[in-house]
Amino acid sequence: MDEYEEAVLFTFALLESRLSRLEYILGSKREGHEEPKTVPERIHKIERSLQELSTKTGLLSDARQLLSKHQDILKPEQEAGDAPLDTEERAVMVVERAPQFATTASQLKTLEDQQIPSTDGFTQLAKLLPRIAEAEDRHLQQALQISHMRKKNGLLVQRVKQVQFLSAARCWTEWQGRLQNVQKTIARIEFKKKQGEEEDDL
Repeated sequence: MDEYEEAVLFTFALLESRLSRLEYILGSKREGHEEPKTVPERIHKIERSLQELSTKTGLLSDARQLLSKHQDILKPEQEAGDAPLDTEERAVMVVERAPQFATTASQLKTLEDQQIPSTDGFTQLAKLLPRIAEAEDRHLQQALQISHMRKKNGLLVQRVKQVQFLSAARCWTEWQGRLQNVQKTIARIEFKKKQGEEEDDL
């Protein structure tokens, strides 16, 4: 099979695929019919399917009316100097573009064969989001409570130091001063008593 035949078959496949989608959407899909094998049979089948669709829905007639009313938009006129392509030139263009069609078809087939990741994990995660938010809020409240408790603990430790150490040091200093005063008083009394005893001896 050369590139030209491959391009023709690929074009027929695209037409048949789009026509099958239209039949499925419009609810006129036929079941149990034998698929045509030759090119004329495939062309005849496409024409017959389009005729059947035109009798069952008004979409095709509406499309024809739009084409007839707005030919200047849907089918713009060729600019001056652009001569229409003849059959041979069109065939050459189709043959030149055939490898691109085959490449695109291969890429689309590859995408079709790829498996879509399961969404079960994302669904479960979405269900858990409220619980996660609640846990984060609870964690924040606990962090605030811990910070408050640390501040209170720091103040309590500071108070304990003031009461146990600073107050004890002040008390000890006070008693030390009193003891020194008493010792000085006793020393003066003993000194005076000793002087009195010496004077009595004289």
